[in-house]
Parts: sequence; structure tokens; C-alpha cells
Amino acid sequence: MEGVMASRPNDATPLLDETPISNPGVTPTPRQAIRRFARVAAVGLFLCVGALAATVAQQSLASGVGSGVGFLEESRLGGAQCDGTCPAVAKRDWHKVGNRGSAHVLILGDSTDKLWHQSFCNELLTEEQQCVAPAECVSPTPSFLPNNMQPFVCRDGDDRCAARTCYETPSLSCWKKEEHRAAAACKAPVSEGPSLGFVHLFGANPDYTQDMKAIHNQYAVKGLPVKTADRVRVAVASFDKFTDHKRPVVVVIDVSLWWSGAKLGWWKSWESKLGSKPKFDSYLAEYKRDMTALMTTVDEEMKSTERPYMLVGRNTHNRGFTNHSVEFMFHTAMGEVVKQVFEKGGHHFYDWAKVSDSLQKKGKWAMVDAMHPSPSANSAQAVEFMSWTQTELGTKFHVSLEAQDKALALKEAARVETQKREEAVARRRRQEAKATAEKDAQKRKDDAEWEAAEEARRQSTARKTVAREAEEKIKLEQAQEEAMDTLANIRGTMRGNIANIVGESERAAAAAY
Repeated sequence: MEGVMASRPNDATPLLDETPISNPGVTPTPRQAIRRFARVAAVGLFLCVGALAATVAQQSLASGVGSGVGFLEESRLGGAQCDGTCPAVAKRDWHKVGNRGSAHVLILGDSTDKLWHQSFCNELLTEEQQCVAPAECVSPTPSFLPNNMQPFVCRDGDDRCAARTCYETPSLSCWKKEEHRAAAACKAPVSEGPSLGFVHLFGANPDYTQDMKAIHNQYAVKGLPVKTADRVRVAVASFDKFTDHKRPVVVVIDVSLWWSGAKLGWWKSWESKLGSKPKFDSYLAEYKRDMTALMTTVDEEMKSTERPYMLVGRNTHNRGFTNHSVEFMFHTAMGEVVKQVFEKGGHHFYDWAKVSDSLQKKGKWAMVDAMHPSPSANSAQAVEFMSWTQTELGTKFHVSLEAQDKALALKEAARVETQKREEAVARRRRQEAKATAEKDAQKRKDDAEWEAAEEARRQSTARKTVAREAEEKIKLEQAQEEAMDTLANIRGTMRGNIANIVGESERAAAAAY
């Protein structure tokens, strides 16, 4: 391998910085259904780590003209323009994966697979939670990833892999530097949906150990080995745990672009290395040995999980080679090798290149540079892949959103029903409150009228009492006057009688003398 891509198996892997990177708050936009090959017009959701600037990426490999610089030296690792919107995602209301639902997908590959994985994760989200990509976006950072993604390779004491979400708020991120480039997974909004995982491999040879210093530690994750066989072992075990050891897993294996870039050069002509048939055949035989060994390694690791699984080898699209060039012919031959290796091993082959060519004829395939498909292309491939799993792998290993959509529909129906009940209760309470208010108002009115009538009665009684008392007073005064008159008459009479008596006595006395 040339330039900075050279590897030294004995080099240790420096650990990543612990400093988290923030994830800014953003605004949601409408979703386009994945089954309609959505986002055809969107360009550039995610470019792979190490994606070259357009002027470098579009150089003609067939002509032998190249940058002369290693792949990552020419990379543009993110930038100020990669400021797409990724709304925060609420915590899942479920924790464990259910026994029923879609098969899961574990992808072992390179940067093109990482972009496919990110687009696929984005498609699992509801409309208001999906990321929206600017056309200028280069390599994504943790501030621009679908927010249902999270690490799934964690050492003891690291609870990010078990978290219900990494993004409780738009400002909280669970990623440490660029580790999402090496190992990332996502879960659906409901437990019935598929979980998707991705781990970056540096080659197909299980014994190969990548020199991480040579690639600036851009794919380093604590707890994730750099030796291919060990990396596969940890990836399989971690994804098994992440999915609660439930439901079948479809493992997609793609190590082609990284293998050829490392062996033959990223942006240089391959003429000198493949210019003769013996050289061509020698490199192709080496690739076949490596892919066979990798397939066997993954197969053995999946058997250790004791869960249903299927292995799927896949080729990849043309990375910008001129037709009939030695690069194009070798790239095509690599796809044939993958098909032979996996079918001979009793496994399956997904013809990504054939699908991409078909989609291109339909106007549903776009590239953001000479290597990486656009988000719309990745979404289209996701649709085709899910349909392919149903046809080729059967119902048990069908990767789909059908169970998820049904669960979401039931959940929405339950929400609507609950809302209806709540609204009915609210209406009833409003009606009861209104009836109570009207009853209270009527009672207040009746009370006021009764009080007014009672006051009138009291005033009438008071008036009658005053009149009666006045009348009685007059009668009393008259009776007093009559009594006085009677008394006066009695006194007069008595005086007359006394006078008469006294007069007779005096006359009698006088007569006696």
C-alpha cells in the first residue's frame, strides 16, 4: 500500500479524546417516503471520511493522471458548510427489542457503506425528525447525523450503547470525536423496526492490522480492535447485544473500494500494477483469498451468537472509472469474485452495481463525487435491498419497514383514539361545568328574587306594624281620654252626692238646735 496508507501491524492504536461534540438544534422538514425513492433531488447528505475535493475526485484514472498523494492527505474532513439540520429525537418509549418485527442489518464495509447506513438510519425516523442535507455538505461530523444513531461498541462503564437516545436535547451529543466513522448503529421509532449497525473494516484479510497513525486515527474507537478478525468479533458481539439477541440478522459484507485503494492506489492509475494478465490475475487471486477468509471469519462469529442470520456479500458501483480501462475491468472482476465466493460458500450476493446501473437509467442514481453515491441513491438502494431480502432471503430474513409502519399506524390510531377520548372527556367536563354554571346562575337569580320578595315582605310587615302601632296608640290615647272623662264625671257626681249629704247633715244639725 502506498503513501500514508502504508501499514505497520505492530503499531498500537492511540485512544480517542473524551471531549464530546455538541449537536445544534435544528428545524424539521417534510419526509418523503422511502418506498418512492425519496430525496431524488437532494444532493450530498453525507460524504465519506476521506472524500476528495471534487477537482481531485474527478481526475481520469484511466489516463494515469493522479494526485500522487495518499487518499487521506487529500481529504476534506468536514467543514463549516456541513451545517445541515438534524432535529433532536425524543427518548424511545421502548427499551428492549421485541421478538416480532423486521430482521436487523449489520454492515461490515467501508465509507460507501457508512453513508448507506447513515441514510438508512435517517429513513427510519418520522418525518419531523429526519435530517435535511445541504448540497455542499462534505464529511459529516457528530453535529450532523441522524439522531437515532448511537455507538454500539462500548467498554464497561460506558452507558451510551444502552441509552434510549443519544440526543435528549439538540445540544447533547454522545459521540466522541469522529468515532461514528468507525462504528455506529441506530434503532427505529418502535421496537418492531429494524436496527442497523455499521463497522468500518480496513481490509479483507482477517490477519491484517491497520496502522491507525497512518490514517490519523480517524477510525479509532476505544474497545474496537484494529486487526480485522478481532474487529469483526467485537462488531458481531456488540451488535448482538445491541439488538437484545432477538430476531434474525442480515450481515452485509463489502470490502472492495478500501481494498483496491489500499493495494492499487486511490487516485493513481493502476496500469503499472495490473498492466499484464499475470499481474491482474495475481491481485484478483489475492482478493479472492482475502474475501473467502473474511467470509469464513464472519460466518464463524455469527454462529457463536446462536441466532438466525444470513451472510450477504455485495459488490459496489463504479467509482468513476472509464469503461474498458484496466481499473474498470479489475473493479468489475472484483464484483464477480464476491459473487463466486459467497455463493460457493452457500451464502448470498447482492448486486449493488447492477442495481445502481438500473437506477441510473431511471434517473434515480446520483454521485456526489467519483466514489460516493448521493443520499437519494442510497435511499433508492435501501428500497431495492429490502425488496431483495424478501425475494432472495425469505420472510424470516426480510428487512422491511412494514412492521414498523403498522406499529406506528396503530400507535397513531391509539393516540388519535386517546385524543378523542380526552376531547370527549373535556367536552363533557365543559358541558358539566356549563350546566353547573347555569344552575349556579339560576340559583343566584332565584335567591336574589326570593331575597327581594322577602325584603318587600319584611318592609310591608314593618309598615303594617307601624300603622297598627300608630292606630293602637290613637286608640289608647282615646281610651285614656275617655277614662279621664269618666273619672272626671265620677268625681263630679261624688262631689255632688257628698255635697248633698253634707248639706242634709248641716240642715239636720241646725234643726236640732
